[in-house]
Amino acid sequence: MDFKEKIKTYRKDRGLSQQDIADYFGYKSFTTIQKWEDGSSIPPAKTLKRLAEFFGVSVEDLISDSEKIAIPILGTVRGGLLRLAQDEWLGQELVPVEESLGGEYFYLEVIGDSMINARIYPGDLVYVKRQPIVESGTIAVVLVGDEATLKRVYYKDNGIILHPENPKYEDMIYTQEDIEEKNIQVIGEVIHSKIRFK
Repeated sequence: MDFKEKIKTYRKDRGLSQQDIADYFGYKSFTTIQKWEDGSSIPPAKTLKRLAEFFGVSVEDLISDSEKIAIPILGTVRGGLLRLAQDEWLGQELVPVEESLGGEYFYLEVIGDSMINARIYPGDLVYVKRQPIVESGTIAVVLVGDEATLKRVYYKDNGIILHPENPKYEDMIYTQEDIEEKNIQVIGEVIHSKIRFK
């Protein structure tokens, strides 16, 4: 069974109506539940987790390997110079449900060429897992003040080095004092890059 069949079966086995589930999740009507059951919509990862808890099953029990979920493209991120990259809705991309579990994920569109030697090109979409800490050497989205950049992150002497993967650009080196003054923070780890040909 796929998700739409499973949720309908779980609901009926428990003697619940679509409206019962809608009420539990705070929806004004049962339309959202109806869409889940007719296969025209799949709930976001956070809701999938709540649904699994509601029915007393695991998320893996609720979904099938072939199902996908919509992940938002939240904005753009510079692969070169810094640029504000938050709260711009640019659409969405589908990913397998299992790749969206265990955290909050989003896509950003890459602008600039500082990461081309890591095979991340202008126009590509980077899939980001939101987290405030990454391992040294990881490619991440980093906020410097109000502007975001995409770089490989290294930690050294209580500071941070944002390393481009293009010899045209120099490392961005920040001390602990810089980190505090400029409010430098890691937004998330890049999980993969999706190539766009147009």
